[in-house]
Amino acid sequence: MSQRVRSNGNLAKSHPCDGPGCAGLAAIAMIGSELKLSVLHSLMSGPKRFNELRGSTAICQSSLAKTLKELEETGITERRVIVDRPVAVEYRLTAMGEDLFDAIRGLERWANRWVLKEHAKKVIA
Repeated sequence: MSQRVRSNGNLAKSHPCDGPGCAGLAAIAMIGSELKLSVLHSLMSGPKRFNELRGSTAICQSSLAKTLKELEETGITERRVIVDRPVAVEYRLTAMGEDLFDAIRGLERWANRWVLKEHAKKVIA
């Protein structure tokens, strides 16, 4: 672990998440929006067409299209055209996206334990 000098002149060990090379910060930047998490959560149950995603996420059409494009560009989801009458587009998680299951479930467990409990206290107060 590297060291850096504190403002008081003492040496301090650098935290592994200091700086732009932090994997945690990179992951949050990639998936860290409510819209993206909502889409990912919906796709965890299987592939969905655009209108199915609109219904399950309640995201407006333009925001959903932008969110899906961003997730596709990062490799978390993929878009598949189904040649049918009419032509349909289906979205699904890639292997990279499926690997997020445990992380998303862990975040949900943490939120149920800490975030929702605190929110309930504020509402009651």
